[in-house]
Amino acid sequence: MMKRLLFILGCLISTTVSATLNDGIKAFNKQQYDAALAEFRTLATVGNAEARYYLGIMQKDGLGMPQDKGRALGWLKKSARQGHALSNYQVGKMLLDGDGIPQDVPDAIKWLTTAANAGIEPAQMELATLYYDGNKTERNLPQALIWFEKAAQQGNPQAQFQLANSFFKGEGQAQDDQQAIQWYQKAADQNHTEAQYTLAYLYMDGTRIPQNYATAFHWFEKAAHAEHPQAQFMLGYLYDQGTGVTKNARSAHEWYLKAAQQGYDEAQLIVGYMYFAGKGTKKNPQLAEEWVQKAVAQGNTKAQKTLDDIRKAKAQ
Repeated sequence: MMKRLLFILGCLISTTVSATLNDGIKAFNKQQYDAALAEFRTLATVGNAEARYYLGIMQKDGLGMPQDKGRALGWLKKSARQGHALSNYQVGKMLLDGDGIPQDVPDAIKWLTTAANAGIEPAQMELATLYYDGNKTERNLPQALIWFEKAAQQGNPQAQFQLANSFFKGEGQAQDDQQAIQWYQKAADQNHTEAQYTLAYLYMDGTRIPQNYATAFHWFEKAAHAEHPQAQFMLGYLYDQGTGVTKNARSAHEWYLKAAQQGYDEAQLIVGYMYFAGKGTKKNPQLAEEWVQKAVAQGNTKAQKTLDDIRKAKAQ
């Protein structure tokens, strides 16, 4: 009888804790920090790991209470030691960045590794980047690739792009064009602009994969709409040449101009020439000179000859 009563009492307490925690999380998500704080403090003092995590986050960011990175770290460590994976990540990130506390990279790696092994994708990316860059710890390419792959499998587009690069270059593992394209494709499908541009360029070049101008155009267009200047330039080129798309000088000029406005010198040179020749736009010698001058100012050697030709023509 006593065991049954204890079981029922335990269930009631568990249900109450769950309801209180959910109330706190709802208040937190609604930015009702005073209400959230009241719930989390009550649960944190009796050892609830999730409440301690939220309390640490609120103290770290100064939400509903004065910002105090040291005390925040204390709450997060308590939660992390109870096996709360996100708390392990937060502790590791704070120690890695020296975020209001002394930086401790070796200790940060330990916390991040615990979180990464628990499947926390941002922790996997932190470790991958740490080992790949080798700025804060010794470079370890095999370890970097292990964590990039784990994060990539969870759908992180930057990890997918990095993994694609490693397969394409044969960096840290055997070169594999098929694997590279698959990972570039996954990242590109998630609107990773550099992956879209790289994929487009590979299909345009046709050296490592079968050439496909229509597919190249598709990915250049995606990246161009995301304001990638080289992709905008290449889209202008495809319209200019009628490669993978119907030739259209006006569209070519529009895309070259977008790239030029972002400071891409090759585009500035071509835009200048198009204004000078009246190709895809009305002739405008003044604008032609201005755009070519911009390319010259960036050290584009071809632009100087074009500028001289424009000035000679204007003088005649």
